[in-house]
Amino acid sequence: MATIAESKFLNFKSAKSPEGHDWFYVHRTNDTDKHDSAVVITTLVKKDGEYNFLFLKTKRPPIYAENKAEYCLESPAGLIGDINISETLEECAKKELLEETGLKADKIYTELLNSSTSAGLSSETLSYVTAVVDEYKVIEQPVSDGGIIAERFFVPAKDIKSFLQKIDCKKYSVAAATVCGIFFALSRI
Repeated sequence: MATIAESKFLNFKSAKSPEGHDWFYVHRTNDTDKHDSAVVITTLVKKDGEYNFLFLKTKRPPIYAENKAEYCLESPAGLIGDINISETLEECAKKELLEETGLKADKIYTELLNSSTSAGLSSETLSYVTAVVDEYKVIEQPVSDGGIIAERFFVPAKDIKSFLQKIDCKKYSVAAATVCGIFFALSRI
């Protein structure tokens, strides 16, 4: 394994494939043997007596630069241990949810650990949690994450399948981690 280029959060590396060819990939700098690279926080918010999925509409440069879509639909997420290496999965989920949405989770459920994001492209692994917010009450002004987060919106849980089936694919890309998180979260309601 060789490091080709380094940045604060990603390294560009190469390793040998089973046949001995160079394989290039990216690696999260915060990834350790103690935890996955990131957490995806599928968020269910109770509004008007029913659960709603909270989504982030984001402007991700790799998506729009390559004309894949104008926006990406995502769940809140964050790098585990990027500031404090001893941060736990639950601590990270709570911190990122508050930072990106202004909401505090009443319950956090761990759903799945060590899910690959794109095994041919990256060594990044994800952990999934479902955050349940019993009352919609913004307690802290959420960040825009450098202009990446353009909007926050809700979709009633009962309408999630039809919502995803009707998405305009030229305008929106849906993060695979978000779809995976929805799968797990549906068992919580």
